[in-house]
Amino acid sequence: MLKFDEAKVLQDHRNGIELIPKAEAIVDRICKRGYSNIFYIGIGGTVLYAGQMMHIVKQLGATVPFYLENAADFCLEGNPFLNKDSVVVIESVSGDTPEMVAAMEKVHQIGAEIIGYIEKKDSPLYDICDNVINTIGAAYYFWYTVTLRFLKNAGQFDAYDTFFPQLANMPENAVQIYKDADADAKAYAEKYCDEPLTYLVGSGNLEDWATCHGMCIMEEMQWMRTRPVSAANFFHGTLEVIERETPVILIKGEDKTRPQMDRVEKFVNKISAKVIVFDTKKFKLNGISDEFRWILAPIVMRSAFQRINVHLEYYRRHPLEIRRYYRRLDY
Repeated sequence: MLKFDEAKVLQDHRNGIELIPKAEAIVDRICKRGYSNIFYIGIGGTVLYAGQMMHIVKQLGATVPFYLENAADFCLEGNPFLNKDSVVVIESVSGDTPEMVAAMEKVHQIGAEIIGYIEKKDSPLYDICDNVINTIGAAYYFWYTVTLRFLKNAGQFDAYDTFFPQLANMPENAVQIYKDADADAKAYAEKYCDEPLTYLVGSGNLEDWATCHGMCIMEEMQWMRTRPVSAANFFHGTLEVIERETPVILIKGEDKTRPQMDRVEKFVNKISAKVIVFDTKKFKLNGISDEFRWILAPIVMRSAFQRINVHLEYYRRHPLEIRRYYRRLDY
């Protein structure tokens, strides 16, 4: 397989399993002390990762008060519900995203406590966090642990003690997903890598993944023009611009919103000759109960799309690391 480091993929996911006890201890301490609400603050990919968790909270029927904020908006607008008894949860790979640094400085002025997954030590965000988790490649496991531990402690996720032992099986599953997704990823990239515009449609806890892949990979790293849209909004504008030669990537999960994706799929197959479907149902998850598959769709789909990344890079002859403007210019 092209650019596939199996040992690294496995270790990144095992890093996620290893961070769980520390993240649980942080949440337990905060719950024992008490808190008013929980804010997930991010920007770009990080706010989109957090957004996937918000869909899970809602579909579990939990009433724990979670809020989701874009860091740049928060710096200018604020949020009247954030107070000294709030908990703020963040993620950063670089540890120095300017909007995030500014937002966390504002959070500390208010007096709220920060939990952070930060991959780069001795960075501004690493230093500003009151509680920090430091590892590599394990962000999803951080989000799952923090989110679901708050719910468990509130008595709103009784399956916690069943779910997390099963989550320990995901590193090996992720490796297999990389392998099983490779042929379809290669076929997509080879055929559609030079399209002038690509639509990506997702729903529920994969709605934000559609945006993340379109924005962070296809646009930022490959300079491809994209239009991510939620399945919920597709029939309120987007349907009118779909034509025979319009590529549409459907990103299907297994949560309560899947009927929205089925509806979009039925429509676009009547119009477009370039419909590409990636579906989490295609992948086996050994050691994972059917009742939890929908919750884990973000990990499954990210693993599959990692193979799209490398094949787009190859067929476009465009290394993923190259940027024209991002962190190159002052803006």
